Amino acid sequence: MTLSGLALRNLTHRPWRSGLTLLGVVLAIASYIALVGLVRGIEGTLLESFSARGTDVILTEAGAADVLSSVIPEELAGDVREVDGIAAASPELGRMTTIGEATTSFVVGWAPGAFSFEALRLVTGRFPEARDRAGDVAGGIALGARLAERLELGEGDRVELFAAPFVVTGTYDTDALMGRNGAIGLLSDVQAQTYRDGQATSVVAKLEDDLDELERDAVLAELEARFPDLSVDATEEMVQEYVNLRIANILAWVVSTVAVVSAGLAVLNTMAMAVNERRGEIAIMGAVGWPRGRVIRVLMLEGAWLTIAGSALGVATGVAIAWIVAGSPAVEGFVEPVIDAGLILRALALGLGIGLVGAYVPAARAASEDPAAILRGK
Repeated sequence: MTLSGLALRNLTHRPWRSGLTLLGVVLAIASYIALVGLVRGIEGTLLESFSARGTDVILTEAGAADVLSSVIPEELAGDVREVDGIAAASPELGRMTTIGEATTSFVVGWAPGAFSFEALRLVTGRFPEARDRAGDVAGGIALGARLAERLELGEGDRVELFAAPFVVTGTYDTDALMGRNGAIGLLSDVQAQTYRDGQATSVVAKLEDDLDELERDAVLAELEARFPDLSVDATEEMVQEYVNLRIANILAWVVSTVAVVSAGLAVLNTMAMAVNERRGEIAIMGAVGWPRGRVIRVLMLEGAWLTIAGSALGVATGVAIAWIVAGSPAVEGFVEPVIDAGLILRALALGLGIGLVGAYVPAARAASEDPAAILRGK
């Protein structure tokens, strides 16, 4: 019998103990895959929501916790347009709120003619106009294609937004996940319903296409000098510094670390108990001429087989959990998990490391004991 076969046989002799340890490894790797994949997805979704519509620079209130809590005057957009290197700038007012049947979505108000409209593809109808605000209707709203599908709404239907009736003027599609699950109204209508007349949460700007990296940095420096009371960020930097995303990232790593350490201790405990129960068998191996290294290898193979199987199941479970969470009603439209080959390979390597480290300590201790003394009952 090969060393691998002997290791597998030893594991199957204790199915309950091996199974529970296997479950611990599965949960650890699954939590790592799911949490890291979801956090990566949130970061990608945020970046995509801005970059898909050509936003290069975002100006927000200095010190604001995030974009949605920022408050700045909408007329700042005109001052931003005057800076050399700025191709276009528009104020926008964003809110995370419910639309219709308690469907949480990102609603943004744009000024007429905002450059962000250029990145959207109309599917039906048109974008909101000032004439939509009439009678008891608070304004018009255009729905992302996925949101319209979820709400089963189309052009001409009414929907409650900000506790007021809005008319659906059309539906649109975009390359951004959040955009497909969001809604767009006129800036003035969103301001009126959120009691923020003349205010915006941010000014988004598009740089001229022919600028090189040094020239782009110079434009950012000029914006920072002209607007010292605002936070001026390139899109990628803003997403990386997003407070809620950083908190989610920290929580993901903390939970994953706790789960992995717990799995490592479970493997260590399982292997220590197995070695202790088989002291006589290990002593016989040594007595018949097995070198110390071979004894250690067969015991470490037990830990390796256990964690390889657990890691493979954990990866599959983690991928499934991540997509189930992303598809849940409370989260749908805000994140798509990003689980690539690199993340999977790191998870498998992590699982294998748990097995090897957890098995080595008791294996080395057992192999170092005197076989004759053990066989004499000492």
